[in-house]
Amino acid sequence: MPVDAASNRRLHERLKASDLAWLRRARLKYGPDVRVLDLSAGGILLETDSQLTPDTAIVVELIGAASPILAPSRVLRCRVATLGEVLRYRGACAFKRPLQIPELDVRTTRLREASAARSAVQASAWQKVIARFRDGRMLSGYTNDFHPSKAQLHLSPDPYGRDITIVRLGQLKALFFVRAFEGNPTRVERTDFGAAPQGRKVEVTFHDNEVLVGTTLGYRRDGSGFFVHPADLESNNLRVFVTACGVKKFRFL
Repeated sequence: MPVDAASNRRLHERLKASDLAWLRRARLKYGPDVRVLDLSAGGILLETDSQLTPDTAIVVELIGAASPILAPSRVLRCRVATLGEVLRYRGACAFKRPLQIPELDVRTTRLREASAARSAVQASAWQKVIARFRDGRMLSGYTNDFHPSKAQLHLSPDPYGRDITIVRLGQLKALFFVRAFEGNPTRVERTDFGAAPQGRKVEVTFHDNEVLVGTTLGYRRDGSGFFVHPADLESNNLRVFVTACGVKKFRFL
């Protein structure tokens, strides 16, 4: 019989019996005591003196300082755990409904927070860019593998998307890292520096005669390109990677 996803104990964070300070003993309802090895919101692993029959219904009673917790369960499997003078069995059971206890709630909250933090870090690796080609074409999307030393980058309409376009840097005039894809086409970029610039002030003229004014920290005449941070701090462009082949004229201001 397939195990329902909601009750599959492998899908949940597990706690050892030692993590449950309130747990005094456990037993099968109307039956013998059992030893809890670990449990989760979805099920329990326990040790018993008598063998449990797989696919039968039982009720596990967890006894502590407060009222006992009754957990209707289904036996998934039961195997011999120890051989010797006393024969012991180890059984895995799935709860018919998720178990709710404070320790599991805390663990679940922490796991969700950690997962959200990991997702945020992963999402931050994807950057919005607009690739502007030397022939006038333009392509926007997300990338997470751009590096000036690489000959190409991968562009996707959505983070983690499978629709990937390979963009070769040698075909670009520049790669614009942007706040938003749409921007404001009627806005005129400021060319004066409103704050103390980081790096040297530069003016770049592209082959299509577009002019970019900003600062750079890494200009090299013989390099593949360099980053420019726009002089206008409110620009939709956060930074621009100017390719060497896209430059018609360059000068320090």
